[in-house]
Amino acid sequence: MDLKIRGKIALVTGGGNGLGRAIALGLATEGAKVVVADLNKNDAQKAAKEIKSSGGDALAIACDAINPDDVDLMVQKTVEEYGTVDILVNNVGGGFGTSFVARTFIDEWDKTIEINLKSAFLCCRSVAQVMMKNKKGRIINMSSVSGRQGEPLIGPYCAAKFGVVGLTQVLAKELARFDITVNSVCPGYVFTPGWEKLAQSLKEAHASFAAKSLEEIFETRVKSVTPLGRPQTAEEVASLVAYLASEEARSITGQSISIDGGIFMN
Repeated sequence: MDLKIRGKIALVTGGGNGLGRAIALGLATEGAKVVVADLNKNDAQKAAKEIKSSGGDALAIACDAINPDDVDLMVQKTVEEYGTVDILVNNVGGGFGTSFVARTFIDEWDKTIEINLKSAFLCCRSVAQVMMKNKKGRIINMSSVSGRQGEPLIGPYCAAKFGVVGLTQVLAKELARFDITVNSVCPGYVFTPGWEKLAQSLKEAHASFAAKSLEEIFETRVKSVTPLGRPQTAEEVASLVAYLASEEARSITGQSISIDGGIFMN
C-alpha cells in the first residue's frame, strides 16, 4: 500500500531510541523527511544518521519537550529547515518507579505528568499553529494500554496516559475544521529502554521478582495479561503510526487505537 507520505515533513519527539527511533525510521522508509528530536542530542544524531545512511532525509534536534521555549525553538528550526510540519508524533514519555498511589511522592507524580502529558500539550500547541495556517496535518500522540485501563503500582503513568487520550479527543474536535486529524496509539508491552527501567523497579521493589532477569519479568507480565501471549514490537507500532500519518487515514480522527495483543478490548 502506498501511504502517500513521501516528501512529508515528520517531527518525532523522543525519536532517538526505543519506540521513537523505530517510528522515525518507519516514517523515513515511507519517504517522509524526518526531524528526530530528543533530549539526548547524541541519540537524535545517531537515529538521523541511520536514516541518512539508508538514503533518507533527516535532521537531529536537541529538545526538552517539557520546556515551552525548547519546544517552540524545535518547531521553528523544523520550519526553517523544511518549510513546514505535516506530521507530529508525540512520543516523549516514561514513568518513575512503582508504588501504591497512597505512597506516591508528589515529585514523582509531577514528573510523570510533565513528561507524558505536558510534553504532548506543548508540542501539540506549537505545531498546531503551523498546521492551522496550512489547513492540513496529522498529529499522533503516544498513549498506552495503561491509558485505557488502570493498573496498580503505576498510578501517575496511568493518569498521564489517560490524559493523553482526553487531550487527543479535544484536539481532534478543535482542529477538524482545519483538516487536521489527531489520534493516539496505545501500545501494550514492547521491550524498550523504558520498559527495562520499569522491570528494574519491579525487581527492586518486589521479592517475587528479585531472582528474575529483566527479560523474564517482561515475559512473565506479557504472558499473564496478553491474550495473544506475545509482546508487540516497535516496528509493529511504527507501522500503525505511519498509517495514521498517511492520506489513507484521512477520515480517522479522535481515536485511541490499541495495539496490545488483545489486553484492552472495547
